[in-house]
Amino acid sequence: MQRTRDGKRLEGFLATCRGSTLRRALTEEWLNTLIPGIRLLVGCEQGDDIHLEGDAATHTVMVCMAAPIFARRYLDRELDFIERLAMLIHDWKKPVCRRNPQSKPPFPGHEALAAAEIPALAQRIGLNLAEVEQLHFVVANHGLAHEFPYLSSAKRRWLAASPYWTSLGLLQAADAYSCWCPGGGHLPIHWELLEQEALAASHSADSTWPAMHAFAIAPQLAAS
Repeated sequence: MQRTRDGKRLEGFLATCRGSTLRRALTEEWLNTLIPGIRLLVGCEQGDDIHLEGDAATHTVMVCMAAPIFARRYLDRELDFIERLAMLIHDWKKPVCRRNPQSKPPFPGHEALAAAEIPALAQRIGLNLAEVEQLHFVVANHGLAHEFPYLSSAKRRWLAASPYWTSLGLLQAADAYSCWCPGGGHLPIHWELLEQEALAASHSADSTWPAMHAFAIAPQLAAS
């Protein structure tokens, strides 16, 4: 599928925008037409246990601005469009999942809800199946990536064996870096652990990644 005109506009915007421009765009009609309800990130408070940086909009902008730094540090390259888009929409559905910020977790299921919207988003902006698979994997699993050291060995292997583990690792790094904790500092970054697991998976005789969700996404794209 070719990029739509709106998709080209979004791709160009994400590649060049500054933080202040992105923050304004979250409330603008053109972006909310493509990503319905993303304006609700503005004013969506996240609690002060790991989010002293501010509301979900502030956090999202910080993630988008930090991610290119980690891409250059870890991979010596720039972000691709799908990675930039994942940074933008990873917390898209936090406002509709919000409960008492003192509850843990305060936004249950926000990853899955955002991932469920990806086939429709793909139609609006013109993503091919491989791009949809990459975006779905990163958005759906970014919460798991923060728990990486505590996951079962099978789940760690599954995440790290994905062809998109580097994209997930970049989101986890930028996301963690943009979570300001009381007393200073940020959430742990797990890039090295992911990288070690990915290296082990690449040497495994059984390293084929079962991307089962791709088979579920394809019919949704065809029906959209």
